[in-house]
Amino acid sequence: MAASRLTLADELVEIRAEIARLKRREASLQALADDLPPIPVFRRGWPILRKTGASAVNA
Repeated sequence: MAASRLTLADELVEIRAEIARLKRREASLQALADDLPPIPVFRRGWPILRKTGASAVNA
């Protein structure tokens, strides 16, 4: 039984290490996102397509 407890403890350590790694990765990606300039989705002069009852693309 001691061997199984050791195995479970090792697995728990690995899981906690993975969680810590993912939290660091999330923080680094969030820092990148915060540093990037905002990208406008719509620009002046671009036509905005409005959906009507009919589909714009016919198959």
